[in-house]
Amino acid sequence: MDISTLQRRLRAFAAARDWEPFHAPKNLAMALMVEAAELLELFQWQTLTESRGFTRNAADKERVADEIADVLLYLLQLADHTGVDVEQAVEHKLRKNAEKHPAKHAEPAVPPALSAVPRAHLLVDWENVQPSGEALKVLVPQGTDVWLFHGPQQKVNAVSHAQVYGKDRVTLVPRSGAGRNALDFQLSYYLGYITARQPGAAFVVVSNDQGYDPMLEHARELEFDARRCVFSKPAPKQEPALPAPVQPVAQPKLPVAAAPAKANAPAKSPDSAKATRQDVQRLAQLLHGMPPAQRPMHKDALLALLQAHMGEIGMLSPRVVHALAQLQAQKHVALKGSNVRYPPEPATPASSTAAAVAKKKAVPAKKAAAAAKQAPAKAAPKPTAPQITQAVLASLKKMPGNKPTRHAGLLKFIETHTAKATDPKAMAQQVCALLEARKEVVVSPDGKGISYPQMSTKKAAGAR
Repeated sequence: MDISTLQRRLRAFAAARDWEPFHAPKNLAMALMVEAAELLELFQWQTLTESRGFTRNAADKERVADEIADVLLYLLQLADHTGVDVEQAVEHKLRKNAEKHPAKHAEPAVPPALSAVPRAHLLVDWENVQPSGEALKVLVPQGTDVWLFHGPQQKVNAVSHAQVYGKDRVTLVPRSGAGRNALDFQLSYYLGYITARQPGAAFVVVSNDQGYDPMLEHARELEFDARRCVFSKPAPKQEPALPAPVQPVAQPKLPVAAAPAKANAPAKSPDSAKATRQDVQRLAQLLHGMPPAQRPMHKDALLALLQAHMGEIGMLSPRVVHALAQLQAQKHVALKGSNVRYPPEPATPASSTAAAVAKKKAVPAKKAAAAAKQAPAKAAPKPTAPQITQAVLASLKKMPGNKPTRHAGLLKFIETHTAKATDPKAMAQQVCALLEARKEVVVSPDGKGISYPQMSTKKAAGAR
């Protein structure tokens, strides 16, 4: 941990939010005690044994980690505002403690810090090249950390990378957007992000795409160690030629019958990037079976509905996009910008005949009016996805400190607002997709954590 860099980040963080007037040493010391008390509160009334096993639960461990981080951040800010060099103060205090409390036994040798080892990050464009862990080690021997940037539907086998570099040094980064060069831009962003945190490290982009070169040249002009490394698969080993078989004695030629098709031959699997005809028919029946008031009227909401019913990971997966295109081509939906409308279904001969028969058997006007009076009142229309989205936003804004921090928790929270929908889980998926499209909710790269950039949950008296 670079303490001076962290203190500069905290100073900039406070300045961007106009918190500097509050950060007097007295206030920071008081805030430090409050955060230490919140940490203590987590272990209140626990026995010694219970406190040792408290962090075995992932949620409890995250709560303890948050409070420890709060204590450390306030302590670093207090040292910054009082001009105390933390590293020198620690060394000086350790010497004073050693004089005051002499050792009873020889102290074990302290191993060198891992941070002393120079880091070299390998950013692999997996859509362009797919080197194994062993091949990467041969290509860039000094590499220490591996980042695999891949498409959301692309298969990535990172077992060999974890074996060579260690599981904690291998990170899979799925492409979060669509469009030309989307992954290239995402990789470039990560290179800048890692560079800001570890300016002394080396960076190697593993790709055969020369489009990265101008960006890397600019990084070198800023005195960063950045370059690109090409990768080519080794030529496959050729099997030794088999000796020519001995020609048998010529036999009289017989008519050759066509070879029968193998009964157990596996059928060719359909293109996994395209929706099948059955998928499109099922989705069309779903949309036509929904009440008009509950049909998605926005493109993002429609994509979220298709994603939920097709079991895909992202709204812009190839199967979902292909299914939407087929629904448009078959006139089930029509798009105008981001708005969705549903053309009326053409009347079939059977429905026309049924309508004619119904017309002949129509009851007189007086009987129809009497029946209408006796008929029960129509149920109120169920809320639409945009309406539920507004309700969810209003509820989240009333939760300053206990908003859901995991994607699964947010979905469960949204389902409390979609209980009256025909399909609460599918409606919750639509609402979550609308929140992401409106940038009200941002999902972390691993797809599990979430944040709320437009809803500040910070206290005005300190930085958490």
